[in-house]
Amino acid sequence: MQPTELFALGLGLTPPWKIVDIEFIDGEVHIKVDFERGARFGGLEVHDTSERKWRHLNFFKYPCFIHARVPRVIGKDGKVATVQVPWAHAGSGFTMDFEAHAIGSFPRCLWRRRPGS
Repeated sequence: MQPTELFALGLGLTPPWKIVDIEFIDGEVHIKVDFERGARFGGLEVHDTSERKWRHLNFFKYPCFIHARVPRVIGKDGKVATVQVPWAHAGSGFTMDFEAHAIGSFPRCLWRRRPGS
């Protein structure tokens, strides 16, 4: 299994999404995700894309980030809409996995900060 396949499996990516590159830069892991050429989203052709970046769970002790071209489509009503990526909520700068981990850690943080503890 290639590293890109392993990371795609770990992220739960399915076509048309795929990992095109993984880089280790200045102590950080950067995973580049793209979609297959000619992909359609909701039956609609891609109009354009915008580059986005999300904070993901650490890879061992190294901060990890996902970078992707996020497609935009023109709906049947003529309005441009951004496609929802499968790893993050709309408008978030964090992956759903990172958010779940942070929320799961929150009660432990409160418990540790109680006065007199």
